[in-house]
Amino acid sequence: MVLVAAGLGTLVAPSSSVAEDARDRVKVALVAMHSEMGRPEENLARVAEFCDKAHAAGATFVVFPEECLTGSLNKSNLSEAEQAKAVASADKLAIARLTEIARKNRQTLIVGTILRDGEKYRNAALVVGPDGPLATFSKLWLPNKNEERFFRAGNELPVVQSQGWQFSVGICADLNRGEYFDAASRAGAEMFLLPVAGSGMGEVVGANGDQTKQADEHRKLHEPIMRDWGRQYAIYVGYANQAGHSGNDWFPGLSLAVDPRGELMAAHAPTEGMLVVEVSRDVLKQARAALKRSATAPEIKNSSGQPVRILRVGK
Repeated sequence: MVLVAAGLGTLVAPSSSVAEDARDRVKVALVAMHSEMGRPEENLARVAEFCDKAHAAGATFVVFPEECLTGSLNKSNLSEAEQAKAVASADKLAIARLTEIARKNRQTLIVGTILRDGEKYRNAALVVGPDGPLATFSKLWLPNKNEERFFRAGNELPVVQSQGWQFSVGICADLNRGEYFDAASRAGAEMFLLPVAGSGMGEVVGANGDQTKQADEHRKLHEPIMRDWGRQYAIYVGYANQAGHSGNDWFPGLSLAVDPRGELMAAHAPTEGMLVVEVSRDVLKQARAALKRSATAPEIKNSSGQPVRILRVGK
């Protein structure tokens, strides 16, 4: 179901006099948010604003970009001390504030941040439901030397149950690993939700800051992959990338949603904004009834070659 546009850069649900059955249908918001580098308080305030907008559109699940709360510190000129301060501040503020937001709006939130891990960090997503924190996911696949120097790869793939639905989480380059989607689907995940902070191809941004071409290039790369995994593993796939210029890079302001048949549900680009899509169990059941795959579950590893285990949460 593709939803109608209403307001600059935002897709929202059409009004309906028929009450939705949360057991069979739910709305998911995918937010292409601009993150201020190293300013978690400001970023949390923007998260709260978007959650209120998502609530007004009927969204029960809200997905924010990778490193949303801290900014992409590994793509900045901030000093080590400034980076550490931003991470510590986000860590101190995030859970209490996100729990407050989730409880108020009866939402499940997936929000990218950075967490300290010894001498390195973890590229993480905080998963918070109406009753409090559910899981902390760490990015499994670190795609380049920049991230390998800065982060430590995670080794758990969560399948989280919240508000009657099951979903898994990946971050950015995890999108490229079909075995993660396969494993999540086999474990009962109905959605695979991806915070993203992909910033490549900044050279095509217009002199006036027009990011249309950049967003188009990112979409050409990522939408076909999402379609493939959605269809191959009969799972909804949601993607939310950062927006605008932050630190040393431009982020394309792109959100995408694909259904379990591999069909594009909706797309938003190239500015800060959000889209809201409706997820249906009927569509999911039909796709899974037609699904053919090996009886053997895939072996999954992170970018460091370590085994990744499925972590079941809330069941």
